[in-house]
Amino acid sequence: MPGPGLPARVAGCGSGVRGKLYRCRGLTLVELMAVVVMVAILAAIGTPSFISLLRTSRVDSEIQSMAGTLQLARSEAVKRGLPVSVCPSANGSACLGAGNWAGGWIAFVDRNGSGTVDAAPAADEVLHYRAGWSATDTFTTPAGAAFLTYNRDGFAVLPGGALTMTLRTSPVADDATRCIAINIAGRQTIQRAGEGACQ
Repeated sequence: MPGPGLPARVAGCGSGVRGKLYRCRGLTLVELMAVVVMVAILAAIGTPSFISLLRTSRVDSEIQSMAGTLQLARSEAVKRGLPVSVCPSANGSACLGAGNWAGGWIAFVDRNGSGTVDAAPAADEVLHYRAGWSATDTFTTPAGAAFLTYNRDGFAVLPGGALTMTLRTSPVADDATRCIAINIAGRQTIQRAGEGACQ
């Protein structure tokens, strides 16, 4: 209850002091529509930016995952004094023999440098498996590059002396396209669309 002399409209609505009535006032239809329109405008402006942020965050995570696998493969090749290969793999134990890496990949000790996981005479050891992602992003290498190998010195054994792995969204968005460029020395560089060989 409001104190003596305090109008009832401060505490709520209804009758006030000396029986004077105060009118309850809510939002009018025009005011409500104005709020709805403003919320819709803000959503229309912010949604595309938010979607773009989520997309670039996703592809950055995916490309960093591959970069980490390549670093692991190179360091293990030097440490073990044996070739270590990386290839696309859907099951974590065998290579796909194709250049689409979105289904997952493995790094493994490749004793004979064949680019396949051999069971005999000396079994190749799988060092790391990265499962594929559920997004529609594609991750490809040029035709014929179904694997890459690091030799015991950490150099990359690559067709043509260089390799570019390209990660694209579907539909393709240039701001979310990422590449890993690997040279014969085994050095890798993450690039965006328009940088180096990244298209």
